[in-house]
Amino acid sequence: MVLAAINLPSILKELAPEIEKQGQDCDVENKFAEKNFRLLKERDVYKALIPIELGGGGVQYADVCYFLKNLARLCPSTSLALSMHMHLVAVLVFKHLNGDAMATTTLKAVAEKDLTLLSTGGGDWVSSNGTARKVDGGYTINCTKSFCSGAPMADVAVMSCAYNDGTKEQVLHFSVSLTTQGVEIVNDWNAMGMRGTGSNTIHFKDVFVPEEKITLIRERGKWHQLWNVVSTLAFPVFVSPYAGIVEEIINRTVALIAKKSDCESFCASSLGEMHNHYQIVNMALQRLIDNANNLSISPSNNSAATALQAKSIITQHGRLSAQAAMEALGGKSYYQKTGIERLYRDLLAGEFHPMQSSKQKEMLGYHLIGRTLAG
Repeated sequence: MVLAAINLPSILKELAPEIEKQGQDCDVENKFAEKNFRLLKERDVYKALIPIELGGGGVQYADVCYFLKNLARLCPSTSLALSMHMHLVAVLVFKHLNGDAMATTTLKAVAEKDLTLLSTGGGDWVSSNGTARKVDGGYTINCTKSFCSGAPMADVAVMSCAYNDGTKEQVLHFSVSLTTQGVEIVNDWNAMGMRGTGSNTIHFKDVFVPEEKITLIRERGKWHQLWNVVSTLAFPVFVSPYAGIVEEIINRTVALIAKKSDCESFCASSLGEMHNHYQIVNMALQRLIDNANNLSISPSNNSAATALQAKSIITQHGRLSAQAAMEALGGKSYYQKTGIERLYRDLLAGEFHPMQSSKQKEMLGYHLIGRTLAG
């Protein structure tokens, strides 16, 4: 058991050279950054957010977000895959703090057994997918989930599945061990960026989920309080890595141009534009983290709308900042040796987490006229 709060900055400083090297190698070789995840697990980083009294590290929520941002400067894939576990833990800690006994039990198990949690990174949204059938003692699940980051090392899947009980369309939320019969991890992650995340597809074929593992049954296609919780508390965790990527692009660009004997006016202008967008990213990230208030909040439509908006701002202005950086550097930015080419590819993945910018604007519009975020 961890007896004192984990010092995340100290751990990151110690592991930085190895994490950065492994991240570069995994991008080139297009493979899962397994060694980085094992290094972090060995130092109890995976349980950092769990309260000390439950066997965790007792690290504050905001500090975990800042850690993920800084980790992404070394290896975006490692940071993003870790955030996929951490955002699930964050929601569980919130539920624990609000008296949810099942969440407390789960957190104790995660800490004691060193479990890694996995989800779809937002793919299971309001309507979900798949089919479920009621059977004695539980449900039989059939569905396919993609973008399951960290799949090669995960232990438990936290998912949802569409369910029609014959009277209405619903969605089941459940957790299941990845060693359960009928669960198949397909090694199909081969993408433009975030190559080290192991974001494989998982098939659930006739998987039995007992009643006690069903955490929620809700109406399909309708906004539920769950999404206020997830948007408010999970988004800062998995968006923080993208802010870290932008910061690393900025630092590398400035360092490279500072070495030049001259800086033409168009280059200086591009640097200024780059930094303007970077500051917008920083302000939006801080708003996103403050909005969660270290898990001391009653999530609402307002807090969810704020989180969705901040995420959209970070991804959009992050891309604009990176593009201005590459314009300032010129052709040099296209070379792999600068590292900016890789960072830019990784940065683009941010748009594909919920919600994509066009959908976010639609949801915000509905919210502004008094409807639910789902319309």
